[in-house]
Amino acid sequence: MVKNSRLLRFSVQGVFLVLLTWIGYRHQVVGGGPSGIPPVDAFCPFGGLEGLFQVMTSGVWLRRLAPSSLILFLLLVGVTLVLGRAFCGWICPLGTLGEWSASLGRKMGIKPKKLPKSIDGPLRYLKYLILAAIIGGTWKLGTLVWRNYDPWVAWMHLSAFFEAFPEKPGGFIVLFLTVIGASFFIERFWCRYLCPLGAFLAILQKASLTKITRSERSCVHCHNCGRSCPVELDPENVEVERSAECIACGRCAENCPIDGTLFFGIKKKKLSVSLVGLATVLLLLGGIATARLSGLWQTFAPIPSSITGPAAVDSLYGWMTITQMAEVLHVSPKEFLKLGGLDESTPLDVRVKDIPGIDDEALKERIREALSAQEASKKTSSFIPSPEEIKGSMTMRQVEEIYKVHGEEVFTLAGWPDNLSKEKPLKDLAVELGKEVSQIRDAVKKLLEKNQ
Repeated sequence: MVKNSRLLRFSVQGVFLVLLTWIGYRHQVVGGGPSGIPPVDAFCPFGGLEGLFQVMTSGVWLRRLAPSSLILFLLLVGVTLVLGRAFCGWICPLGTLGEWSASLGRKMGIKPKKLPKSIDGPLRYLKYLILAAIIGGTWKLGTLVWRNYDPWVAWMHLSAFFEAFPEKPGGFIVLFLTVIGASFFIERFWCRYLCPLGAFLAILQKASLTKITRSERSCVHCHNCGRSCPVELDPENVEVERSAECIACGRCAENCPIDGTLFFGIKKKKLSVSLVGLATVLLLLGGIATARLSGLWQTFAPIPSSITGPAAVDSLYGWMTITQMAEVLHVSPKEFLKLGGLDESTPLDVRVKDIPGIDDEALKERIREALSAQEASKKTSSFIPSPEEIKGSMTMRQVEEIYKVHGEEVFTLAGWPDNLSKEKPLKDLAVELGKEVSQIRDAVKKLLEKNQ
C-alpha cells in the first residue's frame, strides 16, 4: 500500500509537470487567443489572488489574467480548507521540481544541509512578507508586479529561453537558483522560504479539516517520519498537527514502520495518503469541468469596450490581427497603421506576432505613445483662455478661432456693426467707431456663458 501511494504521487506529479510544460511550449509555438493555446497565467491560481481586487472593484481583469485563474484560485481555497495543502505536495510543478532536484542531488552524492532552528524558523516567515509585497504592489499599481520574477512564468517560457532571458532574466534567475539549485542542498527550498502561493495556502492550512495525526500508543519513536519530511517537520511532535507548513505529501506516513501510526484524519476519521491526494486532484479537475460546462471557464479575459485611449493598449495581444487591434481601440485599420507607424501594405488579417519585422510589444508601446500624444493635444486644443485675455492687437478672426464663437454675434452683442472687417485689429476698429475693446471682451464672455 505504501509503495502504491508513493508511485501514485510520483505519477500525479509527473503528469501535471509534463502536461503544463507542454502547454507552455505549445503557447510559444502556436500563440494565444480564442483559437490558440492559453498562456501560463490562465493556469496559475495565484493570479486569481493577484487580480481579485481589480475584478471586485472595477470588473476589469489585469493584463494577462483571465476568469480561469480566479476559478482555480477559488477551487484551491475550498480544497485546501477541506484536505490541506495537498496541491503543494501532489500537483504544484515548482514543488515537484524542488523535490526531484533534491532526489537527484542525493543520487549525485550531495549531502542535504540542515539550517539551524534559529535561522530556519525566522526564514520561513519570509514567504509571508513576499506575499504581502506582491499583493499590496499589484492591488495598488494595477499591474502584475511579480510576473517578471515569477519562476513559474520562467519555466513555462523555457522553450524561448534565449529570447526571453535577455529581456526578463529575473524569473529565470529565481527558477534556477532557488527552485532548482538550492533544492540540491535544502529540499523544497522555494516552498519552505519563498513561495507566495505557499504562504497563502499555509494560512488556510491552519483552518484545514484534514491534519496529519500520530497515534502515541503505537509510535516507536524511530524518527523515520521526521527524516523523510521534505519540509523538515517533526511528526513525532504533536505541534505538527497545527503546523501551517505540512504539504500533505504523506511521506512521513509512508516511511512509518508501524501501520496506522501516522495518518491523515478529519477529526477521528482516518484517511489514506492516496485518498487525500486523489481527492484533491479529482475535486480540482471536477471543478474545472463544471466551470467549462457552465461556460464560466475562459482562459483569456473579455476585452472591455468601455476603456479607450492609452489604457486600451493593455487589451492588445500579439495573437490579434491588425483589424482586431483596431476594433479594440475603436479606430479604423488605416488609422491604426498610422498610429503604429506601419506601412499601408501591412497585412490586416494576420496575427501581429506572425508578421515579419514587427515586434508586438514595441508596436504596443508606439501605439500607447501616439494615443497619449493625441490626448495631450486634445486637452491643449480644448483649453479656452479667459475673455479678459483678448487684446486690442488681436483680430476678430483670431477671437473666433480661440473662443469658437461667431464674429457677427460678438459685434452685435457688443453694440458694434456686424459687417466690420474680421482682419483688422480690434483697437483700430474701436478708434474708428469710438468704442472700447472691453465691449468685445464682455460680449465674448456672455456668449461663452450662454453656450455652457
